[in-house]
Amino acid sequence: MTQRRALFVIGICILTTLVAPASVAASPDGTEDTAFVEGEFTNTVPVKQSDDSAYLWETESNTLEVTFNASNESNLYKLCVQAEDGEQIGCQDKSAAEGTQNVTFEYENLSTFEKSENVTVVLWNNYPGQSEKLGTDTVNVSIIEKEGDIDSDELSNVNELSNNTSMFLMDTDKDSLEDGAEVKNYGTSPTDADTDGDNLGDAMELSNSLSPTDADTDGDGIPDGVENRLGTPPKDPTADTDNDGLSDAYEYAHDSNPVVADTDGDGLRDGLETKLGTKVDDARTTPLLLFAGGTLLGVVTVGTRWVRVSETYPFSGSLNRVMRNREAGGDNAAVESEPEPETRPDTRQSSQRPEVSETQQPSKPILTDEDRVVQLLRENDGWVYQSTIVESNNWSKSKVSRLLSRMCDDGTIEKISVGRQNIVAEKGSMPEGVASPLEE
Repeated sequence: MTQRRALFVIGICILTTLVAPASVAASPDGTEDTAFVEGEFTNTVPVKQSDDSAYLWETESNTLEVTFNASNESNLYKLCVQAEDGEQIGCQDKSAAEGTQNVTFEYENLSTFEKSENVTVVLWNNYPGQSEKLGTDTVNVSIIEKEGDIDSDELSNVNELSNNTSMFLMDTDKDSLEDGAEVKNYGTSPTDADTDGDNLGDAMELSNSLSPTDADTDGDGIPDGVENRLGTPPKDPTADTDNDGLSDAYEYAHDSNPVVADTDGDGLRDGLETKLGTKVDDARTTPLLLFAGGTLLGVVTVGTRWVRVSETYPFSGSLNRVMRNREAGGDNAAVESEPEPETRPDTRQSSQRPEVSETQQPSKPILTDEDRVVQLLRENDGWVYQSTIVESNNWSKSKVSRLLSRMCDDGTIEKISVGRQNIVAEKGSMPEGVASPLEE
């Protein structure tokens, strides 16, 4: 076993001896480098490319810094710079002791290297009669013109640099608009596909005649991207897309849907709900409002009726009469059985007013009951609640109900029920968004 180990170690040593020379660096001409040499240009163009090439402006001055570390008996060295075709551009002598040394080559411009893709630095032993190459380094370079246009996007190389765009891509932000056109023609950002941040790309805005630099082209408070998503017109600030009586801008600002006429689906259009004071985005508020309004109107109506009855009859007799009617059939029976005020003489008024002479006769014509109803409707945008007709004319509920039934049959008005109330409207003036008319 010991003999085998010895033979194995000897074999490893022989292989190491044969392979070791292959790891020694060699210069481009095949000779071995014995010294460290490194060259670097200091004034490079900050181009975002993945290759190892140094990009340099052809017309600008530049400095090639060379660092080397070598030792020879004479301490005399020569550094030379060569173009890609081997032409020697310049050399410098250097006398130095051992250690790292620096040498610089200054250039007013780089036109000499215009067609070169690499620059080579060669270090020589400069002792007379013993010239020997000690080491080399090759610097990969790309010489470019400032006013050139590598990617042919109508934006010069130097302008691409100032706009933070790529010299090698016609469309840096990939929005289908060339960098030159974005900078010179549209005023958009060539590095951002959505310049105004409205979630609508610059190219789409331009194709639809919208402003790619203004998030809200028509100034209605709705960003162009949102209008495009909803389907509202982005160039009409007064549009009412769902035709509910509210503009798109108002609905967007008040959290209702500008493309749905009844946002909360409660049967009333958003415009009518706004007029009534209910919430357009909460269906629960509509029955609550109608219930509260009906209750209040009921209280007011009963109070008004009580006052009228008290003025017409002695208090005690009126009270006894009301109580008897309640026992017989309730409040409704009392109201329905009450004689209509216009069928009996108003002794109270005749006793209080003096007789009107012929010269004091009223100049206005006397209106019929139907005319009074129509006049009241026209004074209130064509519609009112039925209770309003009762209160405005001091008529009984039963009289108003009969009068409205006749007018409905004549086609003068139309009437519908909303909750516990009736809405009365002149023919053709019923508010939008309400259910179909129902006869009492």
